[in-house]
Amino acid sequence: MKKRVHYALLEDMHKYIKEFNFNDYISCNDITDHSVIEYVRDYYSKHLPVDVTAWLRANTPNESSVYSGALGEQVEFIRDIIGHLLRPDYEDWYKKPPLVISTHCSKSIVLPVYQINLEKYGIEFVLRYNFYDWKVSVKSEKALNFNFMELFDPEGEYSKSDCEGFPEHKIYGSYKKNHYQFTIEIETNYDLYTFFFLLKNYLDIK
Repeated sequence: MKKRVHYALLEDMHKYIKEFNFNDYISCNDITDHSVIEYVRDYYSKHLPVDVTAWLRANTPNESSVYSGALGEQVEFIRDIIGHLLRPDYEDWYKKPPLVISTHCSKSIVLPVYQINLEKYGIEFVLRYNFYDWKVSVKSEKALNFNFMELFDPEGEYSKSDCEGFPEHKIYGSYKKNHYQFTIEIETNYDLYTFFFLLKNYLDIK
């Protein structure tokens, strides 16, 4: 029996799932069969990266959770605010959204570890938020000698346990030691936006 799948999720499945067969499903505008959601969620967990919107469609938490809306707000902040800040051109932003490369868990909710690539500038960002603080790893082809306005501790050093979900090879030392690649801690969304705004202007992203 064919299972009903929301058309947007069906498009994601076609894009990311190998050996996908449209004939196994019926496209619809309403609720997706729960077994399909479970299948896609499990598949993505074993086949990352996927773009953050596709990941969220399969990983929206139960509405009974106190933090059920916080995940969606977090994704929108990274995808629509930070992502668009770093890729001002709409088509560029739309075609190259943030990726989910790993996951971690906080408040009993599975949360994404994001990666944003700025190919033109030779920079990769990996970041996560656990409802307490942001950890951000930056890897750049050139030294980033910009005024970060005391938004983070330049001498901060962080372990794997501090950077939940980060691939170990993407956890670096302090900014003070290496301006090409470093891992930092930033407390709030406001400070994270300010960090990226300052970096955007330093790189002259338009």
